[in-house]
Amino acid sequence: MRSSRPGAPLVTREVQILKAIADGGTYTEIAADLQLAHASVKNYAHSAIKKLGARSQAHAVHLAWESGLFRRERHGDHAGFAAHRYRDEEPCDDCWAGERAYRAGRRQKRRQEPPSARRGARGRSQVVRAVRGGDRPSEASQSPQEGQAVTEETAA
Repeated sequence: MRSSRPGAPLVTREVQILKAIADGGTYTEIAADLQLAHASVKNYAHSAIKKLGARSQAHAVHLAWESGLFRRERHGDHAGFAAHRYRDEEPCDDCWAGERAYRAGRRQKRRQEPPSARRGARGRSQVVRAVRGGDRPSEASQSPQEGQAVTEETAA
């Protein structure tokens, strides 16, 4: 015997019906999709509404989203890949394919940008020279050392 008391866990069919209602389906459309009788869909929906303690279908859908009963799943794109990684899961094949496409698009976009628009507009050789000390500023442009008096010449 199923319990329709508030707070009781929803059965799989009730969750399916609520998701279909959230997607805008009518009882007749849901019944046709799930190959159930119209009355069965209506009973499952009312049972889910009671169990969630909702006042209407819309309220039941809202409560299902708020409680995390409905989880937005993305697959086949970068966001789906990132969601798998966030949950410490191995991404599915569709998400790997979406991530490869995303990365290829990013590489293509970077190749089309002029070098000055890229992050770190300096080329690698300039960065290496700066780190090694090859691009040291001249003595006149250096800031005064600690304890050195600031004159008009050094302030410029």
